[in-house]
Amino acid sequence: MKNWLIQIGILAVLIAGFGGRAWAGEAVPVIYCTDLFHPHVDPDDHFDLACLYAIRQLDVKVIILDQGRNQQQRPGSVAVRQMNTITGRQIPWEIGLADPLARPDDTGAGQPKEYQGGVERILKILAESDRPVSIITVGSVRDVAAAFNRAPDLFQKKLGRLMIFIGEASDPGFIEYNVGLDVQAFRRIMESGLPVYWVPCFDGGLWQNRGRASYWKASQAELLGDVSKRAMNYFVYALTKSTEDPILFLDRPITSEQASGILGMERNLWCTAIFGNLADMKIMESNSRFTLENKENNNGKTVELFRFEEIRCSVDERGVVATSPSGAFRVKRFQILNESAYPEIMSEVTARLLATVGK
Repeated sequence: MKNWLIQIGILAVLIAGFGGRAWAGEAVPVIYCTDLFHPHVDPDDHFDLACLYAIRQLDVKVIILDQGRNQQQRPGSVAVRQMNTITGRQIPWEIGLADPLARPDDTGAGQPKEYQGGVERILKILAESDRPVSIITVGSVRDVAAAFNRAPDLFQKKLGRLMIFIGEASDPGFIEYNVGLDVQAFRRIMESGLPVYWVPCFDGGLWQNRGRASYWKASQAELLGDVSKRAMNYFVYALTKSTEDPILFLDRPITSEQASGILGMERNLWCTAIFGNLADMKIMESNSRFTLENKENNNGKTVELFRFEEIRCSVDERGVVATSPSGAFRVKRFQILNESAYPEIMSEVTARLLATVGK
């Protein structure tokens, strides 16, 4: 009887911890690099962070807050502290390098000490891990490029997948925002020979997606309709650029005016459910519902919504990527397989992830 009760207790903990679905697999260690700010520059980063916390198959070792000097004025750590409080996870953070790299092989070691924490933590986690560590970047790739320049052999040995949300897939006249943050770092990563999973932000210019970028739009009413009270307050705090105590704010009553204002907005998105690829998760349809599931789950129909295909490419001094069979470097590039269904399914899967946060 005692052993049976212990087993039931363990099962209950698993179910509570993984959004209502038991999961006992080994999580993939991940380093997350983000240009997350409060007040925000683009609040999509708050949606990405919440989804990252929701995917328990990813063991997030640290969050690197991009553009260290700006972090001192607009600390993204505010949102990290809130997510740690809401979910009970205690993910540490560091601020990254302050300035763009001077050249592709720049280590960033000459930048002030207070901005070295991100690079140093990346190297420490890689060195101490007993298995490959994957990295996600959703801003510039500055800290990853600088870390690679300091210890290329370590990266070759310990890096799992390097998933970078950055760049333009096809328009040579358009320089995407993240590339513009640090062109030399982008060139270094694309030419590194590392297992780069490249997710262009746009394909065909600003706000365009011809199938080789991850961009889509969604209504916040759809995304946030089923979130917990604390999760809703997290988004209210971010979107209103509140200056109140961020932790106490999580338990405040939500006014109907606040709720209608937040739910009435649209949101540009690029990431969220794509993070699950690092754990080989899949989008599944069951009873006309789309969810992100473990690779072992066969209770439904797998939806082939996107893939990563290997391409050969080169990158010029402006950060423009050209693809050709004779390109000097190989990366895996994101490609949508069902363009008409992509926005709706991605929005639904994202909404279901967000609905598990804090519950």
